[in-house]
Amino acid sequence: MGFGNLLEMPSHRLRKNLLVELMEKWSCEKLAFELMPGEIPITRMDVALILGLRVVGKPVVLIDEEPFTDIEKEYGAVLWKRKITVASLQSRLDALGGVVNDDFVRTFILFIFGTFLFPNANGKVNSRYLSYLKNLDDFCHYAWGAAVVDDIVSWLNKRKETNIQYVGGCLIFLQIWSYEHINIARPALRNSCLTFPRICQWDNSGSYDRHWFATKFKDLEDHQVIWKLQPTSGELEIDLVRELMEEQYVERELLRPQHCSTPFPIVHGGNLRIRSQVMEQVVVGVKIESGRSTWKHESDTSIVNEVNMVKEIDSEQPKALENAPGTVTRTMDFPSTSGCMSNTHKEQMELNFSSNLTAVDEDDPRTRIRILEEQNMELKTEMENLRRENIILKDRLLLSSQLEEQNVELKKELDYLRRECLSSNNLVLRLERVLLDEDVNAAVET
Repeated sequence: MGFGNLLEMPSHRLRKNLLVELMEKWSCEKLAFELMPGEIPITRMDVALILGLRVVGKPVVLIDEEPFTDIEKEYGAVLWKRKITVASLQSRLDALGGVVNDDFVRTFILFIFGTFLFPNANGKVNSRYLSYLKNLDDFCHYAWGAAVVDDIVSWLNKRKETNIQYVGGCLIFLQIWSYEHINIARPALRNSCLTFPRICQWDNSGSYDRHWFATKFKDLEDHQVIWKLQPTSGELEIDLVRELMEEQYVERELLRPQHCSTPFPIVHGGNLRIRSQVMEQVVVGVKIESGRSTWKHESDTSIVNEVNMVKEIDSEQPKALENAPGTVTRTMDFPSTSGCMSNTHKEQMELNFSSNLTAVDEDDPRTRIRILEEQNMELKTEMENLRRENIILKDRLLLSSQLEEQNVELKKELDYLRRECLSSNNLVLRLERVLLDEDVNAAVET
């Protein structure tokens, strides 16, 4: 049915003070958490990696005008109040005992909705969900993970706009989301062989008061945040993760302009130590903290090499700047893993950088620092583009290898059919000869 990963979850305790402080950072306008270093939305990749739920497929939309059905009536709902109590679902499960039939499946999934994925204050489940449970074979084709994201975002917006005290939605997901993205009250990893979904990897965290969390969020720094979760090489083998990557790749291809493949220029000058930290942040995107097992993406090796190269240049930077008579502009072409930039764009970028530094008053270090910081932000953006392009190339290679395998199988089937066809033709010819011989013999006898 698509919910098997939830059965692997360990027991987790909700940390109310952490969740309340995190919810205070939610912005209804930006649909993201506003932290001191920046903004983070909740994405479909987050719920796919954390809960292991499918996020690509038919959308889940509860329509108020959905006709009232007999199956809703069977589960205790009425036309003017289309709700099913969680208590009645639990009693229904107890009454079914060990019988595993369609009724058990529907009841158990509704129970999961009401207690874990889509809970609310009144302990009831919307009976309209039963419209998705009529045909159980079709149920797994819906994007239930995306529905969880929509539901939790709806509750966050409602809390901010109406100042309600109770917040529904899958709060365990939100808590693990915080562990994955933000290094505040992050617990240790469990000693478990389970690596997917990621909710199975986390232990319970310690308890802290609200003031402690408020201070930690106020003093939050960039290096404590993982802005975007990236799947590991092992997670890329999971069907629901791979289909999301393929959909995102198609979306990017539709929006991305065509570029030619040229080496990506890195301008060296300014604070290279900060630049190395920016690239390390890409690598840290597959780590959580010291002592945690590294979640390696296959492109980590090339990124680490780039970080080491920048660090070596960083050690030589003071001497180079002392000997420079004026401004220093150097470029280095990194190995083209996935970078894609036109020559015109490259020349324009170098020209803009050189002209900016030329206009700088060398006696005003603050102006120089400001310009270098702007260049550093551009480099950070380009590094993000490189990483995304790298994922696209790997998706292409994966699809290409799969197509080649399918092509080989099709060729084998085609050869087999040809042999069968030849064999059939030979059989037909032999039968025709036999029939002709019989006709000739019959004529002679006559």
